[in-house]
Amino acid sequence: MSTRTTKTFEDRLLNELQREIALRAEDPPVPEPVIRRTITTRRALVALAACVAAVGGVVALPASTGGAQAYAVERHEDGSVTVSMEEILLSEGDKEELTERLRAEGITVSVDKPRSGYVCAQPRGEMYPPRWVVASGDVVVEHEFTLRSGDSLVFEQPEPVKGRISPAGSMYAVKGAVEPCEEVPWDGQRAFDESLESK
Repeated sequence: MSTRTTKTFEDRLLNELQREIALRAEDPPVPEPVIRRTITTRRALVALAACVAAVGGVVALPASTGGAQAYAVERHEDGSVTVSMEEILLSEGDKEELTERLRAEGITVSVDKPRSGYVCAQPRGEMYPPRWVVASGDVVVEHEFTLRSGDSLVFEQPEPVKGRISPAGSMYAVKGAVEPCEEVPWDGQRAFDESLESK
């Protein structure tokens, strides 16, 4: 019997892998060159300017997001109080703080929220001029009211009418006590004008 010595595919593959490993051991790997950027004066200045801008933004951010109050209250020697506001739309927290400060001075703050499609009938007392109106967005007009004990500051915030133009929110001051909000249907500016004529 003759023995046939044939190499199988696996044997040939193993021999080839061993030969490749031996060749690689003879040739050491060439390290890839490392590209290092040179720090130039220009690059250093650009990086420094970016850091200064970032720090400046972080320092200025707290002052621009609530550092200043939306209103000011100043007490005078004659007992009157000057309320100045830059915005009609105060946050609920600002309204609560303002209410507490004015109540301590004997001034009433009324926050009325007529139901959807209604407004408060006007006038609700003798108003200090002017009456601010907010249509669709913030009105940023600084204005002052000088109030005395017994006077009222009123915020009217009607609920929006779904699918239609809604009445605007308003803020005004009344000499003495403000009359309760008597809801009247809002039919655009005409309903408001008619309520002023009927009283």
